[in-house]
Parts: sequence; C-alpha cells; structure tokens
Amino acid sequence: MKTVLITGGSKGIGLSAVLRYQKQGHKVITCSRNTQTWNEAVTRFPELANVDFQSVDLADNTQVEHFFDHIREQYSVLDIAINNASPKLASGGVFSEVPVDALFSTLQCDFWAHALCLKYELQLMKQGSTVVNVSSVNGFRPTPNAAMYSASKHAIEGLTHSVALEAIKQGIRINAVSPGVTWTPRWQDRVTQSQPGLKEEVEAAVPLARFANTDEIVNAIEWLCSDQSSYVVGHTLVVDGGLSLA
Repeated sequence: MKTVLITGGSKGIGLSAVLRYQKQGHKVITCSRNTQTWNEAVTRFPELANVDFQSVDLADNTQVEHFFDHIREQYSVLDIAINNASPKLASGGVFSEVPVDALFSTLQCDFWAHALCLKYELQLMKQGSTVVNVSSVNGFRPTPNAAMYSASKHAIEGLTHSVALEAIKQGIRINAVSPGVTWTPRWQDRVTQSQPGLKEEVEAAVPLARFANTDEIVNAIEWLCSDQSSYVVGHTLVVDGGLSLA
C-alpha cells in the first residue's frame, strides 16, 4: 500500500486518477477548491468516501503550507505525487488585451501552484518515490489566445526536467505527462453551453480523430509512477492522439 497525493481530484483526469489508485487499495489524498464538486463525485462513486479530501486553494501559499502540514502529520511520507490541478482558463484572448490580474492568475494557478506543491512533496519523499506533473501539448508549442497558459506549461516542462536531475540523486523520479485534447467536464460545458459544433471541429484536427478519455491519460500517469518505468527520468510522455504532429 502506497500513499498517493493527487491534486485537483474532484473531476476530470484527477478524479479518474483518484478512482484508479483508490480501487488499488492505496491511501489516497486529494484536494480541490470546490467541496461541492467533490461531494457530487462521492455521491456518484461512494467508494471515494475513504479518500482523504481537503478543501485547498493551491494558489494560496498559506493554504498549501497547511495542506502539507496535514499530510506530514497524518502520513509522514509520500510515495507518489501527481500534480494535476488546473482551473478554468482565466486569461484567454489576445495577450496584449488580457487584464493583468487574469494573466497573473493563470501563471499562479498553472505554474506556481505546481512548483510549490513539488517543493513540499519532495520534502516528504524517500528513495523509490515518484512524481508526475500533468503538463499539456501547449507546453511545447505556441498557443495564440492562451499565451500565459502556454507559457505556464512551458515552465512546467522546464521545472520537471531541471528538478528531475536534482531529485534523482535521492532516488526520486520526476516525469511529466502531456495530454492533448481530453474529454473532461470543462470541454463538455463548452460544447453544451455555447459551442455545439466544437467537439467535431476539434476531433477533425486530431490524427486519431477523437478526444482522449481521462482513463487513457491516467494509464500514462500510472505507468510513469510504476516500476515498469524505472529507467525513465525527466521525461515528458505525450498522450495526444498525434495532435502535436499534425
């Protein structure tokens, strides 16, 4: 049995990861800003009642510190950490026209929060532990109208590769997963509320001609956290149906 932390575990990729590791019998810790969303997930999946859920805004340094104090007091160590949390994009639009606060919010939520969590996670890890940072295909290609999000994901890539070389000296492996378009509640909301033809339009740009499902992304995360990837260090595993090649 391992102790597994998955940030942003109330929906999407994070929820699928929580379910995967909980069903395997591990001690699972997760967090989200929205307690109601987590409660709805528990209603759908009653087995999640055994998961240690904490309401945390990862953009708040003090809340993050208290969260890791809780983990240290209750569990002492972490074996696996999956840094997945990513809120709805606040800074969409032409970069020069996006409000400064929105740009900063994206940088804080999509990069700084992951970096801070990684810092605290490593302090709780020992030889044989693993970290996977959830990046994006937008972390290695330009993304007009989402420039700060893309920049944040580029930063996640740099952080992953650099800290991987530091942490491997203690026997801790750090890698990343870079999903392409993945069918999550966020995409469902966009299609349902305002863009009914968007799903087909996006799928037409993907060589595999469909969205990923969340379990396909979790398959990659799980592999990078397992002994099967024991010789993989500082790598970004792209899971995008060929999108980045198109």
